[in-house]
Amino acid sequence: MANFDYLEINGTHAEMGHAIGVRFKDVIQRVIESRQKRIAGYDDYLRQTEPFFLAAKEKFPDLIEEITEVARAADVGIADYFFLNNREVGPKGDSDHCTVAVSFGDNGAVIGHNEDWDGTAPDSLYILKATIGDTTFTGLQYKALIPGVAVTTNNWGLTQCINELNQTVQTGVPKNFVARAIIECKTLDEAESIILNTRKASGYNHVLIQGQEIRNIEIAGDKIAVEKIKGKPYVHTNHYLSLSLKSLEKFHTKSSITRYNRAKELIKPGMTAVEMETLLSDKRNKKFPISRNGATLGSFVALPQEKKVYINYGPPGKGKFKKYHL
Repeated sequence: MANFDYLEINGTHAEMGHAIGVRFKDVIQRVIESRQKRIAGYDDYLRQTEPFFLAAKEKFPDLIEEITEVARAADVGIADYFFLNNREVGPKGDSDHCTVAVSFGDNGAVIGHNEDWDGTAPDSLYILKATIGDTTFTGLQYKALIPGVAVTTNNWGLTQCINELNQTVQTGVPKNFVARAIIECKTLDEAESIILNTRKASGYNHVLIQGQEIRNIEIAGDKIAVEKIKGKPYVHTNHYLSLSLKSLEKFHTKSSITRYNRAKELIKPGMTAVEMETLLSDKRNKKFPISRNGATLGSFVALPQEKKVYINYGPPGKGKFKKYHL
């Protein structure tokens, strides 16, 4: 049975960056070389990343140190690796990725996340367990990108699930770096503060869970909507739920609406890990299923209160969830 590559690190931001760069050097080089050949006007786009780099360096110097060491260890240009993580610059594609579902019971939250990306193989992901200072985080990460842009939970019981949204762009800190910063946060308030007080180039949908509370944070340019949910089942896919931001959405897909509606039918209070796995495996709608062949790279179920996560390689329903301890 196939499993994701696993990497465990204990050290500084720079040491973590070095370890990632060494482990996934071939992948990072291959992705960057492909982009250099495929993206028309690559060098022009590279120059356009400079103000985004300066914004990220001012706000998150430790993360710039981290990606610098990734680039050095992988033997690629720092600017090239930053551009890879600066998705606000360069050709834009349609985004329709990921399904998140959260249930609460007497033993706390049960969190489900399908990580979707069309045309990409499951082997583009790996499992990272990293300790920096007094924070340890575990999650599914992309080998070619900085951690944080998929799904991660930490020893403070804080889980971040990332969904794509389609929106406007401005000069600021790239969304990958905001997501990376949040996985080291100790509280929901700290995570929300980072989002509110960072000039962002664009934004993800951050579904943040800790204890019995969810903070669903949607971003559209410099507009932010924060929804607080306590103890109630919750679902999010790839379209805005906030009425104040819907008018700023560039587009959303039928897949996102269909997956959202189906997950809403299936979500309920007090779900077990197995029941959440079943939700994430659902294929009742043949055209727009929750578990999507050719798109769902991996599936993640977290029980933060028990310090356990269950991870499935590829679309759930095809493989078997494997248990990992935080």
